[in-house]
Amino acid sequence: MDAWKVAMKEGERKEASRDGDESDADDSDDQKAGLATLVARMENTEKTLLARMEKTENQVENLQKRLLEAENELRSSKKNAIPWRRIGSGDLTDADIERDDEYQLPHDIYTVISAWKFSSRPFWIALIVIAVQILLLSLLLVDQLGQSDDTSVRIFPANVPIIVHISQGLAIIIAIMGQDDLRIAMEGYFDGIPTRFKGEKTFQGMNQPQWNCSYFTRFLQGLLSVIAAFVLAIQSETVFDVLLNFLGVRFVSELDDLAFLLSELGYLGEECQKASKCISEAKFQQDNRNKVDGHTGSRSWFRKFAHIIGVFAVLATLFAFFLYILINQNQGDFSEQEFMLDMSDDILSFITLFNGCYRVSPTRKRFERRLVYEQVGFEQDGGKFTYCNSIQPDGKPGWTMSIGALENKPCELYVARTEATTTFDLLEVNQRCLIAFATFYYLQTSCEAGEKQWYTSDGTSLENTRLRRVLGSSEECLKSTTFETVTAICENVHFEQSVNQQGTLSVSFFKATISSIQPTVFTTDAISHPVYIKQGSTPELYEIIFFSGNRWVWTNPIAPNVTSDFLSLSMEEYLNTDSGFVGVTNALQSTGELINLVSAGVAASISESTPMGLRWYHNRNEPGLLFDVPVPDLSRPVDIHSFCENCNNVTNPCDNGGICTSARICDCINGGSGELCQDKPLGDGTCNLYFNKEEYGWDGGDCCGESCEGSNCGFAGLSLPFGLDSQSTTVETYDAASFGYEFCRDPSMAPITIQLDQFEVFYDEYWSTILGNRDGKPFCSTSSLNVRCNSKTYMHFPQHVLFNQSDCDQSFEQTIMVPFGSTCELSVNVACFGPFCLDHEVSILYGNSTASEPILTASVKSQAQFAFGVPTKCLTDVLLERSNQRSSLFDLSTPQGIAANSLSNDGLSEFLCANNTGAVLERFALTVFNASVGFKSSNWAAFQCHGWGIPAVKTTCTNNSITSLVLSVDATSKQGTIPSEIAFLSNIDHIALRSNSIVGSLPSTLGNLLTVRTLELWNNTISGSIPTEIFSLSTLEYLALFDNRLVGTIPTEIGALSNLLGFWLENNLATGTMPTEIGALSLLETLHLSNNFLTGKIPDLSNLTRLQACNMSNNAFTGGIAPPACES
Repeated sequence: MDAWKVAMKEGERKEASRDGDESDADDSDDQKAGLATLVARMENTEKTLLARMEKTENQVENLQKRLLEAENELRSSKKNAIPWRRIGSGDLTDADIERDDEYQLPHDIYTVISAWKFSSRPFWIALIVIAVQILLLSLLLVDQLGQSDDTSVRIFPANVPIIVHISQGLAIIIAIMGQDDLRIAMEGYFDGIPTRFKGEKTFQGMNQPQWNCSYFTRFLQGLLSVIAAFVLAIQSETVFDVLLNFLGVRFVSELDDLAFLLSELGYLGEECQKASKCISEAKFQQDNRNKVDGHTGSRSWFRKFAHIIGVFAVLATLFAFFLYILINQNQGDFSEQEFMLDMSDDILSFITLFNGCYRVSPTRKRFERRLVYEQVGFEQDGGKFTYCNSIQPDGKPGWTMSIGALENKPCELYVARTEATTTFDLLEVNQRCLIAFATFYYLQTSCEAGEKQWYTSDGTSLENTRLRRVLGSSEECLKSTTFETVTAICENVHFEQSVNQQGTLSVSFFKATISSIQPTVFTTDAISHPVYIKQGSTPELYEIIFFSGNRWVWTNPIAPNVTSDFLSLSMEEYLNTDSGFVGVTNALQSTGELINLVSAGVAASISESTPMGLRWYHNRNEPGLLFDVPVPDLSRPVDIHSFCENCNNVTNPCDNGGICTSARICDCINGGSGELCQDKPLGDGTCNLYFNKEEYGWDGGDCCGESCEGSNCGFAGLSLPFGLDSQSTTVETYDAASFGYEFCRDPSMAPITIQLDQFEVFYDEYWSTILGNRDGKPFCSTSSLNVRCNSKTYMHFPQHVLFNQSDCDQSFEQTIMVPFGSTCELSVNVACFGPFCLDHEVSILYGNSTASEPILTASVKSQAQFAFGVPTKCLTDVLLERSNQRSSLFDLSTPQGIAANSLSNDGLSEFLCANNTGAVLERFALTVFNASVGFKSSNWAAFQCHGWGIPAVKTTCTNNSITSLVLSVDATSKQGTIPSEIAFLSNIDHIALRSNSIVGSLPSTLGNLLTVRTLELWNNTISGSIPTEIFSLSTLEYLALFDNRLVGTIPTEIGALSNLLGFWLENNLATGTMPTEIGALSLLETLHLSNNFLTGKIPDLSNLTRLQACNMSNNAFTGGIAPPACES
């Protein structure tokens, strides 16, 4: 159509042109005919073109279909056209490829470990999953097989029913045969890394180390899974437990497959999904798989079946171990071999006779598939524990306790039985009641409410029945029981009883010699135990202690004629008669009032052979109560301590270092007293070196002056004062004996050392003769010394004359212990011989050695007193660590000593010292300042942030730390210096000490105030030079030192004060030149240096653009240009 329109337009154009050229000609018929022909042709042309266009469109559509089909075919062929590649190199030719030996690697995360790069995300995700898998299995095995602090915990159950054994065996077989990772790991190990692959080029980077790592971790995980399944199976005691444990291990072992599935689904990210897809599509070949045996022409049978052999080897090993455990369980090797029984006699009075150790019978007897336990030492006639499938009368299964041989029908005739149970382990019956044991004493004495573990045949609960494992070793079973004849007998037993908190009642019983005792209701086993007698308040009355078969009985005073007329016999003689002991026990049985006390059961006693070490109770003397057996009233215990008065070096040695003699009597060589030297001589005023230990309270305080009380305190307390031997021929005591506490070792006391030296030597024939100086040599003498602290004497040392010249040339020292927080005085009285007094030097030091800095040193020529103080221990430790004037802390003539002594007694500082070191240091600094200048105030007890020193001193604090210190004008009562301790104000921001009586030089420690911004010290009498340390304070903004007597130059270090805004030094005695570094203080606004003696040129101060006030007049400057703001 478009072509036709073009032709029509062209015709019209030609016709118009022709009309213009032949405007004069008329239209002819020929022209019309030609035009009609032309139109007809054009119509035909249009039709032809339309047909061709339709055909072309059909051809294009067919081409598009063919292109789409070709594209699909190309995509399909491209996938099939992926070439085979060799691991580590390029593509392979068709001749290198074995078409019939393709295989795929396992579709799991272990393959990711073997193929993907170390730095890739799939590698690390796979590694984390494997680590979690192996960690879970390892923790499971450690939890099941690891050693516990409780050595009684058993790894395997004592035994299980046969049906459980069958399920255990099946579970072990299934666990091993179904463990794919173990099989694949062994197969991959023997085949090795693939040689060729067809897939993504990622596999071309596979290497032997990663391959080995992948298959080693696969093997380790598979092996741990098999072992875990095996351990849990053999530890299970029911079929349900076997199945549950098997499924749990199975789930952990398949975590790698679960992680691979999540990766394929895209839950672990696109990169992991791509890795999973590549593993699923890739194919591999391995040369080792194609190797054939030279004889058979086929693949090596060992290489082909190695993994199967390995799996069966693991199966055979574990199954053999399983059979070993099964055999041992059936033999009872995993059952408890021995245990201790402790039964109360509350219900069955005779039952305690069978308490003690029980052990598996030597012949390993069994009764209905369970072991039989027999009482140690009484295997034939003693107690026995057996298991019955049907206990009469209810027919329920459980354990029973019977007496005598097995032929006595333990399932019918028994003393006690358990509730229904099928357990193979007897001790499991008692686990709910058992909490803890400590040697023989039990921390719980009854089951929880409603529980009945043991009861009699008529259903009575035996709540206080305990079975426990033997502690430590089987030696515990060798200890004596109530059936055995006692051999270790104490001849004299001593009892001490507290009486209503008013004192102690002490009584002694002696062992009676009794030839025989007829057994009674009381005395089932009394014949094998001693009887103890004590004469009462009147000669005819006696108290008796004897053994009743399950506990000891202590009678009230009774007479030997209670049932007969043996008036002339003593109780011991009476008990040896045929009716004596029977008469006593019958009397006790008739009335419980004759029973004084009853002991705890002997099974709970450390010593069963004597009544020592037992708990004692009042007797249950209730109306209508039958006294067949003495019963303790547990609600009324008696506080009694007992011991054997007869010593021996094995079981009953003497206390406190005493010596047991051949007569079994203690020789208390260390000062103790009592039958066994058990009484310590503490607090008697005499220092006993044996007890001078912390465990004895330093002999009850007898060795230290602070704690000693009594008339003997301190006497003969210096055995070798100052190292001078009083027995030496060169030394003679001139006056009274020594007094002191040389052996004080209490660390809560302060060590003070006194040193004597620089002795004056003297010779006088008269005095030499009197003193016995037969050689006629010059001599010297020490002074008498007396140390008192808080009005109590801690040392007195008399004068000693020294006849040897070498002694006079040396120094002597003595350390004494005085209380912390005390005020002390040393009095010195030199030795005088007629008008001649021999002086020497005395030094006082803190500590145990003269290496310390002396508190004070003085040469004494006659009499003198020296005061010193010892701060509290906390203050001493804190201040000695931080103060640069250590000795002054003890010298009461210094501000530091006065301050330390004051803080030791103000009540608040010790609390601050223990809880806030910074606060106590600030308090010490203010107190030293007060001692130096005397603030006009008396409010020293307050906290320094809450009114200390007002009105003279005003402080501002932040978080209980001083930030501002301001002295009122004329706040001081005397002249004094600024102490170096001002540096302890570590958080100070503002210091204003103007217009007071401060003298002396500025301490260099001002340079330690790292937070100070304002320092106002003007209008005082401060002298000396300006410490350069001040100019290291980078925070300092205002420094006002005018109207003082400061000398020397202005330090060049002033240039370091980069934040300085104002500097005032007028009206001082400064000399030298003005440092050029002042010109670098660009923030300086005020500079006053007038009325000094500064010389030289004024430096360039053009950089001081912010300077507003300046005065440098009345100096001796010789040049330079002062800033416009300055007066010169």
